[in-house]
Amino acid sequence: MMRNSALVLVSILLLLPLSALSVSAESTIGLEERRVDSMDMNNDGFPDMLSTIFAVNATEDSQVGVQVIVETDRLVIPFWQNMTLSAGEMKFGSIDIHAWEDGDYHLRMLIWDHGLEIITHEVDLGTFDLSTALSPPTLNLELQAAEEIFTGDNCQILRSFSDDVGEQYNAIGVVSLTGVPWQVLNETAPIDCSAWPAGAYSVSMQYTNGLGFGASTTVDVMIANHPAPDFNVLVNGQNERMGTGCSVVAVSAENQTDSDLVFSWSITNPKLVETTESGVKDLDCGLWEPGVHKVRVTATNPQMQTTTLGVNVVRLPPFDPADPSLGNISDDSSWPSSSSGEDYEATPLFLNLQASAAAIGGGGILFGLVFGVFVGLMLTRGSSGSSRRLEDVLEAAAPPVNEEEIGNLADGLPTYTDPQGITWRQHEDGSMDWWDAAEGIWVKFES
Repeated sequence: MMRNSALVLVSILLLLPLSALSVSAESTIGLEERRVDSMDMNNDGFPDMLSTIFAVNATEDSQVGVQVIVETDRLVIPFWQNMTLSAGEMKFGSIDIHAWEDGDYHLRMLIWDHGLEIITHEVDLGTFDLSTALSPPTLNLELQAAEEIFTGDNCQILRSFSDDVGEQYNAIGVVSLTGVPWQVLNETAPIDCSAWPAGAYSVSMQYTNGLGFGASTTVDVMIANHPAPDFNVLVNGQNERMGTGCSVVAVSAENQTDSDLVFSWSITNPKLVETTESGVKDLDCGLWEPGVHKVRVTATNPQMQTTTLGVNVVRLPPFDPADPSLGNISDDSSWPSSSSGEDYEATPLFLNLQASAAAIGGGGILFGLVFGVFVGLMLTRGSSGSSRRLEDVLEAAAPPVNEEEIGNLADGLPTYTDPQGITWRQHEDGSMDWWDAAEGIWVKFES
């Protein structure tokens, strides 16, 4: 009997501390008042904000946390307000919820004792229908460039960003950018795409804030290699006389800007002397000497691409070589003869036998201008009968023949032996033939 009593006493003594601990663990925080007010912040007739108002007290010094949990079909977001209460103190507070989307908002309030880390009160505040008060995150990329973009052209991409929800709840996220050829540091400054290499780019911008709201946008940029310079060469004064108006002009194509091109010229005159010009788009050929001038012009664009075109400019002898407006003229003896109008009487080309043979053998300017027109035909025509071409004449072997023997064979016509040793005979009409010593015959020269 005594033993059982002792066991009961020991059990009671062991339970006393637990009972005291249970009592000491009870929170001294109380929720005195709570309510929810719907508000129309933009005055459109529809509520778009909820204000939760509450009052809490404590019988002892306490650390209190008021939590309002808001649930929509898409999100669950907790809102907090923490406060410190002295023993016997009561405090009021409020938590505002701005609508981030249209729909139903369900609210619950929890009161936390941070000292004990327990929930002292949990209250269902109800469900409310709200319209949007805050704009969701928006992103935009706007390409500013020509419809067709080439390397080096002006090009930029404007960026814009907004997030009312993230700003309201201090939950701004980070904007990320992809699809650019190199890193862009600033999040809002325009993106310069003027120096991008040729290619197809899909530039994307993505964003997510701390509440889970996100947005994305994309813009496509196509940059082509800049085309080579496109231009034409026009000649004003072709086949006109020296001293008359003449110009060689580089004319850019319609899709090409003159200021973008740099022109350089190479001019080879009839004496095969080459001169150059640069930085100009036209040449004055009014005083170019008679003959054929080979003109080459190269255009270079800012991307250092080049295009080269060429043209032959033919200028005829002046009416009066002594005209002082022609400037200093030399060696005009090699120019072709000029017509003197109705009083001019044509002189057979080969009347001066020595000059004629020299022109044929040396390829003078006169011969080049007159005879050059027929070169293509000469190269394709074969010989007929005893007639031979100039090449045949120059290649023919010419054994020595004494002048007396030639004179007897020339039928009284004038003869001339050129530096190559070929003997020529000229008829009254200006036609010529040459002595083929190997065959022992006169061969008519055909042009």
